[in-house]
Amino acid sequence: MNQKKKQHPFSIDREKRKARRNTLQRVERTYGRTREDGSKIEIKKTIEKSEERAESLSIVQEMTRAFISTIDYYKADYGGAHPHDEAVKKNLSMNEWRREYVKGLHPEKVDWTHLAAVAEADVNDGLNLWGRLREAADNDLESGIRAASVVGTRTEPYAIAQFLAIRDSLADQWHPNGGIESAMIDMMTIAFSLQMYWSTIAHQRAVQIHNDQDKELKRYENKGWKSPYQHEAGAIEQAHRLADSYNRQFLRVLRQLRDLRRYAPVIIQNNGGQVNIGEQQVNVKQSKE
Repeated sequence: MNQKKKQHPFSIDREKRKARRNTLQRVERTYGRTREDGSKIEIKKTIEKSEERAESLSIVQEMTRAFISTIDYYKADYGGAHPHDEAVKKNLSMNEWRREYVKGLHPEKVDWTHLAAVAEADVNDGLNLWGRLREAADNDLESGIRAASVVGTRTEPYAIAQFLAIRDSLADQWHPNGGIESAMIDMMTIAFSLQMYWSTIAHQRAVQIHNDQDKELKRYENKGWKSPYQHEAGAIEQAHRLADSYNRQFLRVLRQLRDLRRYAPVIIQNNGGQVNIGEQQVNVKQSKE
């Protein structure tokens, strides 16, 4: 029996994205100029530029700005007040070290000075490094690690696994299609995770206060229950309030996702004669002639 490979609901169609980003767009611009005699002339120019090229130009500008800023740092008093030529030499020397350092650096740790150092030797290498960051960001978004960072950047692996389990559970039911629905699934996962976290905190605070008071009552051989101090009651109330707030966020996003499917139904044709219309799955059998 042949088993079909399950397509991840958060998968990114990179070929489709590449085609969109490289599509040329024509922009007509009109430049006005006034002559010395007071007459005005207009110059019309048509510019063809893709989204990919526009982004590359912006990144090159940022790398150039970082390169100049580093030189200005060495020229400033807090950077040693070096002359311009010496500041440039120090920057170039530092860039040699940065180019070696960035090779094994985690994408999240790469900054503009690293990109500027690589681009100083070869602009294309600098843009390739930027592409590496973009690819890493896509992988984090697609896998759910980006959304899971809400539980903390230094969280234990099991906490991340718990977050992704909730995300996959919601995705298995809703089958998100596109960036908006995928983002809404992430929002629901975050809200539900934080709701469970603060519900746990509220329970722990209430139980801990009760246990502490029970020990105190046994120690002094008193009977009855003593109300908690105001700061303790406030801490419990805060946890309950936050848990309820995240619960309402979850339900709000759930309603928005439901309305999105209701007023703009998404039709997905799967292999095997199965059609997903909104939340419903319809099996279509082909008649044999």
